[in-house]
Amino acid sequence: MTTKQKVLTLLLAQPKQILSGETLAQQLGLSRTAIWKAIQELKKEGHNIQSKSKQGYLYLPSDVINQVGILKLLDPTVPNLTITILDTIDSTNQHLKKMAIDGAPSHSLLLAKTQENGRGRFGRNYFSGSSEGGIYMSLLLHPNQILADMSHYTIITAVALAEAIEKIQNRPAQIKWVNDIYIDNRKVAGILSEAVTNFETQMIENIIIGIGINFSIPLSTFPSELQDKAGSIFKDTPICDRNTLIASFLNNFYHLLNNTSADYMTSYRDKSLVLGEKVSFIKQQITYKGTAIDITDSGELIVKLDSGKNTYLSSGEISLTNF
Repeated sequence: MTTKQKVLTLLLAQPKQILSGETLAQQLGLSRTAIWKAIQELKKEGHNIQSKSKQGYLYLPSDVINQVGILKLLDPTVPNLTITILDTIDSTNQHLKKMAIDGAPSHSLLLAKTQENGRGRFGRNYFSGSSEGGIYMSLLLHPNQILADMSHYTIITAVALAEAIEKIQNRPAQIKWVNDIYIDNRKVAGILSEAVTNFETQMIENIIIGIGINFSIPLSTFPSELQDKAGSIFKDTPICDRNTLIASFLNNFYHLLNNTSADYMTSYRDKSLVLGEKVSFIKQQITYKGTAIDITDSGELIVKLDSGKNTYLSSGEISLTNF
């Protein structure tokens, strides 16, 4: 842990208390000059720290994504995470893939303040807003499981994220099959899971779960083509910081992942935006229409076609005809 992180840890542990430079120096075994330099670095990062003359430092609420703020909110059952936070990168998934090749351990979490080339499903661009209002992260796991289990990671992620969002605001979060989170019929988050498999064993060696969240991005800053579709968790001033949402998601995710009795499929169905709705999809260049009637335990969407026949979708994209 760096000097800056050590100082931040003490400040966050007593957020409403003024801590003198001497007290911080004594507790950390550092010089007061080192403390002052760390405080200046934290202020440059956006932390709201007031310097009280002849008294010390007071930490005020700050929405700065940081390792200390996330770790202090995690449940004891969450594995030890390796957290990396970068200012600007092309894509958190792409960057974490490179880190995996270089030997990054399981449970590595990569966060970026901004993305220049975020990606969604089917290679589409994912709009990344300002560094103050978005969350862009990817999680690396080494599951050593068969490829058929891949869909469950996306389902668990969607449920964990929807429940974390609902915990911090009073509107229901819904899941559009298979990987998008909606509030008030507007997309506020997207999930992209990618796997690296061993060709000989057909086992998943690495899985990278990428998540983009519109936390508090003003609607006016979205591209014009997204302004009637996209939204943010908070339209106005957030009632919590982004570290709280990140930690809440991680707590939920690992609880569902490690608890064999966790009934995440029931939650996935209950939060579905599509069940009971008229949908359309394209398969082999033919457009089909029907009603989404159920989701199987393996994540397949069952659609009752207008012809009366049931069809099972394991991948692809559907459109809601009444949107």
